[in-house]
Amino acid sequence: MSSRTRLIRGFLVVALVAAVGTIAWRSLSHLAHEFRPADALAALAAIPRRHVVGAVLLTIASYILLTFYDMLAQRIVGVRAPLGLTMRASFTSYALSHTLGFGAITGGSARLRIYGTAGIPPAKVARIVVIAGVSFWVGVAIASGTAMAFLGAPLDLGIMTIQPGPAHVVGALVLGVVLTFTGVAAFRPALLKPLEPVLGTLRGQTVLELAVVSTVDLACSSLALYLLLPHAEWHFARFMLAYAMGISLGLVTHIPGGLGVFEAVILATVPDAGAAAIAALIAYRVIYYLIPFSLALILNGAIEAVGLAPLLRRLITPVRNVVLEISPALFGAMSFAGGLVLLLSGALPAEHARMHDLILLLPLPFIETSHLAASLVGTGLLLVAPALTQRLVSGMRTARALFLLGALFSIAKGLDYEEAGVMLVMAGLLQLAAPAFYRGRTGAFSTHNLRWLIAAAVAVVVTCVSGAMFYNTDRFRSDLWWHFALYGDGPRYLRASFGAGVLMTAFALREWIIQPRAQGGVTTLSPETIRRAMAQCPRSDAALALTGDKRFLVSEAGDCFLMFRPLGRTWVVMGDPVGPRERWSALVWELRRLSHLCNARLCFYQASEEMLPLMVELGLAVMKYGEEAIVDPATFTLTGPRMKGLRNSRARALREGLSLTLVPPSDVPRWLPRLKPVSDEWLRTQHALEKGFSLGHFEARYLTHFELAVVMRDNEPVAFANIWASGDGQEMSVDLMRQGSAAPPGTMDYLFTELIGLARERGYRRFNLGLAPLSGVPGGRLAPFWAHLARAVYQIGGAVYNFAGLKFYKAKFDPAWESRYIACPQGPAGFFAVGAVVRLVSVGGI
Repeated sequence: MSSRTRLIRGFLVVALVAAVGTIAWRSLSHLAHEFRPADALAALAAIPRRHVVGAVLLTIASYILLTFYDMLAQRIVGVRAPLGLTMRASFTSYALSHTLGFGAITGGSARLRIYGTAGIPPAKVARIVVIAGVSFWVGVAIASGTAMAFLGAPLDLGIMTIQPGPAHVVGALVLGVVLTFTGVAAFRPALLKPLEPVLGTLRGQTVLELAVVSTVDLACSSLALYLLLPHAEWHFARFMLAYAMGISLGLVTHIPGGLGVFEAVILATVPDAGAAAIAALIAYRVIYYLIPFSLALILNGAIEAVGLAPLLRRLITPVRNVVLEISPALFGAMSFAGGLVLLLSGALPAEHARMHDLILLLPLPFIETSHLAASLVGTGLLLVAPALTQRLVSGMRTARALFLLGALFSIAKGLDYEEAGVMLVMAGLLQLAAPAFYRGRTGAFSTHNLRWLIAAAVAVVVTCVSGAMFYNTDRFRSDLWWHFALYGDGPRYLRASFGAGVLMTAFALREWIIQPRAQGGVTTLSPETIRRAMAQCPRSDAALALTGDKRFLVSEAGDCFLMFRPLGRTWVVMGDPVGPRERWSALVWELRRLSHLCNARLCFYQASEEMLPLMVELGLAVMKYGEEAIVDPATFTLTGPRMKGLRNSRARALREGLSLTLVPPSDVPRWLPRLKPVSDEWLRTQHALEKGFSLGHFEARYLTHFELAVVMRDNEPVAFANIWASGDGQEMSVDLMRQGSAAPPGTMDYLFTELIGLARERGYRRFNLGLAPLSGVPGGRLAPFWAHLARAVYQIGGAVYNFAGLKFYKAKFDPAWESRYIACPQGPAGFFAVGAVVRLVSVGGI
């Protein structure tokens, strides 16, 4: 572009802006002194509803006609998009360009995005944009030409006056140009060849269709405003010309939506323009611009959100998890704060103006009762806060109900809509965070948290003192307790404070009087619970529930339990809970609550990695205790150099005449007298006593639950083991493993290899060789004290218990190693807990 061209273009822009500014000043100057916003609002309300409905219907018709622009443009370009997609593209592009301006950018970008999803090339989309734009200007030309051709009186625009005579000539020329262009397209299309790269091949019928559609569209949009304006004695032709000029100037200036420019032109031409005209223009902006613009944003936002759903899900899921994680503590604080707000509101004087309005709606007794009830609800919110921090379902439901009641009583006691709004928002947020509260079995007011109780008592005292500062308590008389009046703030304060104090005292006495049970859980499990829980358990050590030396905590559904043993002030949990994984958290936290009631420490022994999050959540110190040896029966083989020792042991056992006999549970009582000497001899040889808790013991009541594997020699038992099997049929293991002096070397190797083969035959996927205590515990300079102590015991403790030898023996079977953990309280209490574990596993807790 040459400098001369840029100069001319700049001059034209300045001249146009000056002209628009002059029109705006002329049209608005005479309104500045007399216009008041209240008048415009009154004029808005005065617009007849039938005119508003008519404007809405004409707006709908206009946007439907705009769709034909795109349909005709697609025919010219040679593409065809689905009707729904075309309607969306047209509506979105025009809603954006009408409101934001810069139609080629805003509307063009929308068409490019939407048509691009249908595979239409960008070049053809650009031609659709150009054709639609040209069609619009053809409509403006026809409407303007027609209006000028029929103009009957001068039209004053502020800077100039359009006279009917010249207007008729210009109108005829404009209409002539349009007709000539249509005729050329119909009879001499070759003359339009230079326009084909931009507009495509134009036919007379297509040009005529575009002209009709654009003209009718402009007529609908202008008539929508015409209905809203005070148009008495105002010819529609004059208005149509002013409308076309306003639209044109707005588009040329690229001011978003032509805001100000369009209004200035209309106001300059409206006879006796005043508040009614301004109100009509405001209503038109809302109906024709803002509502379609908002609908376009909502429509396309919803459609695009569907496509972005996977990405949004990846972004939202971690955020949601974090929010749900912090929700209990956050809502505990919010509940406490909400209760404090209600108590303070009940203690301080009400606003008399609101009380005057309230008495017109509610009787005085209801107001007085609501005031007392609001303070009681506030006290309840203080007391339910700890249940929220512990993720209790009952706490969430109770707090939600209290928030709703708090909102109701806040309105009923003094039209305190601010407090009611806060309570409703809290109830709504709590409902959204409901998945964070999943622990059952415990009442909302059964958490027995001394710190929260003290904090609640302090809050009640503070509100009582705050209220006393506003009243002359020296003048309180006994009869004021029964004084009921609309403005009786003092008596209401007395009753509310007394009610909150009584509720607080009753709750504190309940905490002090009610003594929790010395031990939690039950001592026996029903056969149905055992069947349902073990059927879903992948671990064979769930059989420890049958030793008879444990207590149990059972889920509400009766399909999951955990086993533990109280010893002194320590409750030791054996392994993982037995049953569905989704029940574990509720059970563990319920046991935590029961142990807290009994002033006992909680400790977990031989927990798996799946329990790590829960143990950390409980605030326990987690330490690796050892590793479990797991063999895959399907891949286990005695071939290869690494299995030479096991092959030799098995071959020797067969040469010695050893054989394996499987004894079903029903025959176990008959075999026990023959196995008792083997068991007793093994205990004497090992200088050991029967253990318990983490192992079974030689007792008929226990062993009759299991199948026995007995190694026979010369028709006499020389070794045996009882077989554990998981309820889901995935894991097999052994518990008691004992042999007599008549057993030749390698007997246990023979027993294990035969049992692994049996597990393979029965379809088990895991054979558990048991735990190697203190193995695999990490060391290093930065390792914790427990790790250093465990490694020292592992390395030098062979004189007492051959830890390293046990790990070496199990390693012969080439197992995979899985970590097992101990979790105990932090600090000195942890040493007492570990001591209790040692007593339980070494001497059966005796």
